[in-house]
Amino acid sequence: MMYSSIASKYALALYNVSKINQKTDEYKERLNVFVNIYNELSVFLNNQAIKPVKRSQLVCDIMSELGFKPDEVFGRFVYLLISNKRMKYIKQIATLFDYAILEENGLVPVEVISATDLNDEEKSALTEFVRKYTSKTPVFSVKVDEGIIAGVVVEFYGKRYDASIKGRLEKLARDVLRREG
Repeated sequence: MMYSSIASKYALALYNVSKINQKTDEYKERLNVFVNIYNELSVFLNNQAIKPVKRSQLVCDIMSELGFKPDEVFGRFVYLLISNKRMKYIKQIATLFDYAILEENGLVPVEVISATDLNDEEKSALTEFVRKYTSKTPVFSVKVDEGIIAGVVVEFYGKRYDASIKGRLEKLARDVLRREG
């Protein structure tokens, strides 16, 4: 998955502040609550006719009602996202925040798309593959997609490794078209 550099900057800024304030786990929880609120109220939160202060105050009020009262820093973060029209990046920001926590602990997030569920042998092979390139322990997020026919697609550190039959067929088709064109 491609991530926005804008989302990356916001996520890293919040992560750095959370480390300084020793509130990383707290901010992770609040970010996830914020994502859920955005999923339910995206039309309202993106409505430019309503002042950013009112929209951010509503988010903070809802979070408080749910038992996740934001501190002053997180409240300002919510306001910044809304006033700078960056709400569409909130899901990416939350994901990148999680990735920063993993990185800090010597882990690397790896997205795997497979035609079937991975067995232990396949997971072990993928673990060695990722360790070879990163020297870190992978944390897999596996999605099953029968459309890739067989094999896997592995993505980490912004690189995509396609070892699927579907990927090979598409590459073959592109090569044939280039030769004919």
